[in-house]
Amino acid sequence: MPDETRSTLLAALKDRSDEKAWHTFNQLYRPMLVNYARKRGLSRDDAEDVTQQCVAVVVEQIGDYQHAGSFKTWLHTIVERRICDVFRRRREVQGDSAFWVAHQEQPDTGPKPEEIWEHQWWTDHLRHCAAAVRHDIEDTTYAAFVAYAIEEQPASAVAELLGITSNQVYVAKHRVLQRIRGLLVELIGDESLGGVG
Repeated sequence: MPDETRSTLLAALKDRSDEKAWHTFNQLYRPMLVNYARKRGLSRDDAEDVTQQCVAVVVEQIGDYQHAGSFKTWLHTIVERRICDVFRRRREVQGDSAFWVAHQEQPDTGPKPEEIWEHQWWTDHLRHCAAAVRHDIEDTTYAAFVAYAIEEQPASAVAELLGITSNQVYVAKHRVLQRIRGLLVELIGDESLGGVG
């Protein structure tokens, strides 16, 4: 499976002094790691600690990263191990308390960690790309996109609100999605973009 994160970013990260690459990494992946850890049940402080540990591992090991698997899988493995460490420490502190035993015996009916990670991966990449294109798009075009594509308001209502035609609303959605898709391709490659754009 080809790597889902652009090899140019990964290559740039191998140079610890490449501030632009590390800025891009931190801007995208730091919030993603925090959000994922929070969704896995960690407190804000624990999620921030886990994220800091993950970034330290990436800084330390990115030079040895050889594309044996996808960057997404590698990063998920790093964060999942740190989260498990937090849960293990909690278990050690709480021992075999009745609460902990009862909690462990309840069936887990929620999404699996891999499903949470997959959703978080795409959500944060889309959020990052939408924010990046925001600065290059006229206010009315972006407002039409948000109201119609994200908030799911009817095109006619958006058109009336913004003083444009319904056709301009459709065109705005198409243009912004094309820009987002272009950034996604630059950032993670062309695979699995599905219906984006």
